Amino acid sequence: MAGQQAAKALFGTFKQSFEAEPSDLAKCEEQLAQLKLLVFSNLNTAGALTSAGGIGAAPERELARDMLELACYLSIRRKEMSAFERNVAQLKMYYNDQQKDLKTSEKKFPILGLYLLHLLASDRIGEFHTELELIQVDDHENMYIKQPIQLERHIMEGNYAKILEAKKDTPQMYYAYFMDRLEDTVRTKIGASLERSYENLPAIEAAKMLILPDIAKLQEFVVAENERKQRESEDDPMGDVTPSLSRRVPLSVCKWEVKEGRLFFKRDAEKRLEIWEDLMVNTIGYATDLERIV
Repeated sequence: MAGQQAAKALFGTFKQSFEAEPSDLAKCEEQLAQLKLLVFSNLNTAGALTSAGGIGAAPERELARDMLELACYLSIRRKEMSAFERNVAQLKMYYNDQQKDLKTSEKKFPILGLYLLHLLASDRIGEFHTELELIQVDDHENMYIKQPIQLERHIMEGNYAKILEAKKDTPQMYYAYFMDRLEDTVRTKIGASLERSYENLPAIEAAKMLILPDIAKLQEFVVAENERKQRESEDDPMGDVTPSLSRRVPLSVCKWEVKEGRLFFKRDAEKRLEIWEDLMVNTIGYATDLERIV
């Protein structure tokens, strides 16, 4: 009982620090680390970590759930997506298996919706659909779940203008961060299509296609895109270059350059040949995978 009271007191302090304006996020992180140790220790003592729970375990589980919900929001504010994923993974236990004695949290659907949006922004479409299947169909009409579903549909249709419109109507302040990331992901997809379709095109038209306001912003994007591609090309595949359905041999880097009012996609003749070779190798790899499946 004493441990539970101490945990509740520390949670109150953590919540007050989190809601303060301005908020010291580093201090909140320290308080959260201390709180997690105390809360999970109490859960273990109360027997609430078992599937059946224990006598008086509901208050402990409710406190753990409330703590993890704030932890999710804190990780978003700190832009730490690995921490966000860990907190959501822990939190879903309280939303699903151990919710028997708990009232449904008001933060449940906002957080699940944020997680769906995170997967979309990370271009993890397969995981997005897996998570969506874990949410009851009736809850798909919830405003926090419905928006990611609509956004995924727009992406699949290539209707990127709808995504920009959606940015103006986010249901919660935390959605803005993921919508910015989603816009970057969409812009990268558009860029990949452009470099496969054009040798060069007018810079002002390229800026419009990439949802950028002017050529100056296009130039910034070009620099960032070239740096991103360079980083990806230098990633160590750990000696395994066998393509599969989930892993492909990296294509050659196509450099972008804004010059004389046009956007150029620079790839020399040798690199063009590499693309065809890569496509042939990938096709062989896919065929091998399919044979294994059959």
